[in-house]
Order: sequence, then structure tokens, then C-alpha cells
Amino acid sequence: MSAAYYGALYPEFMTLTHGAPPAGAPIPGIPGPPPGPPGYEWRPVKPRRNTGLVAAVVVSLAIGIAGLAVGVVGLTRSGTAPPTAPGHAAAPSAEPAADPVAAAKSMCSALSPLFAENDKKSNAWLATGEPGTPARDAALPGYRAFIEDWAGRAQDVVNAHPDADPFLKRTTQRFIDDRVLMVRNMRAGPSTTYDDQAWADSMTAYEGPLTACDSLGIKW
Repeated sequence: MSAAYYGALYPEFMTLTHGAPPAGAPIPGIPGPPPGPPGYEWRPVKPRRNTGLVAAVVVSLAIGIAGLAVGVVGLTRSGTAPPTAPGHAAAPSAEPAADPVAAAKSMCSALSPLFAENDKKSNAWLATGEPGTPARDAALPGYRAFIEDWAGRAQDVVNAHPDADPFLKRTTQRFIDDRVLMVRNMRAGPSTTYDDQAWADSMTAYEGPLTACDSLGIKW
């Protein structure tokens, strides 16, 4: 530091004869370091290295490298691993495909005697007299019991032929249900509009198995 610059900063310490204090002398008004013990020499303290931070960085880098290595090894192993053996495929069914025509013939053959029995019993009941006559009313309970029993036997035949023609199965099922509902709702006395409609509806359904079985050469 030049004397002129020092004088500009501290003019009160400048003299005409002495000028700036010698280099290394303490500046008046500014405290210096405290005196040390005898024989002790003050030296500037060396800056301490942050070894903890350095160690943490090194450990983090090591962990990251190790994780990367494990990931690469895992990918390599998964890419080179032998393919797993495929599971056993389901064995194809040994049963041949169902033949709806053959099933329909079998169903018609089983239903033929049942339909013939129903026709005979129904015609005999109708022959007892007009609706509401004493003879017709007296024959109604027996006819109702017959239809309930007949419907159960006919239903067994339908259930035993799941592969038959859908139209044959639907119309036969409808005929069975219509006859059961008809006799369950009939009462002694003159026939009602519901009785007439139920009878007509059942006869319409009956056309299904009649025509389907007839086309297969099965009659009754």
C-alpha cells in the first residue's frame, strides 16, 4: 500500500516527518490478534477440507455405479434366459360335432308317441260335450291331471335333446307350456275368452313340431 493511499485513508496518522507507519506495524485503532504464549508463533490457519462431503459424494457415486451394474446384469440375464416351456395345450375334444338333423330325428321319434297320446286324450275330452255342459265339466279334472303328467314326460324328451333343431325345440316347449297354462286356468262352466285364446295359442305352437317332424318323415 502506498503512503499516499494510506494517507488518504488515515490522514490523522500521517506526519510530515514520519509518513505512513512501517509495513507490518499494527494500525492504531484496529485491534490485532491476542498475544500468544511465550515461544508461540501465530500462523494463518489452513482452510479445512470438507472430507465428510467428499466421502458422501464418493459413496453416492459408488452406489449409483453398483446399481447401474446390477441393472445391466439383470437385463442381460432376462434377455438371454431360455424361454419357459409352454403349458400343455388343452386336448381337443374327442366328441364329434353334433348333427342337428340327427338330433331332431331322435327328438321327433321320442315325441311321436307322446303327441299321439295327447291328441287322443284331448279329442276324447272335447267329445264329452260343449263347454259348460255337465259331462264336459265332470271330465275336466281328469283331463287336467293327464296334461300335467304328460307335460312332465314331454319336457324330459326336450331336455334330452339339446342339439336338436332350435325351431323344433322352441315350438315344442311353447306347446307344452301353453297346454299346462290352459288346464290350470280352466274352470267348470262356459268357456271364457281366455280359455278360447289359450287353446288357439297352443294349437298354433303345435304346428311347429308337426311340420318339423313331418319334414323328417316322422308322423303320428
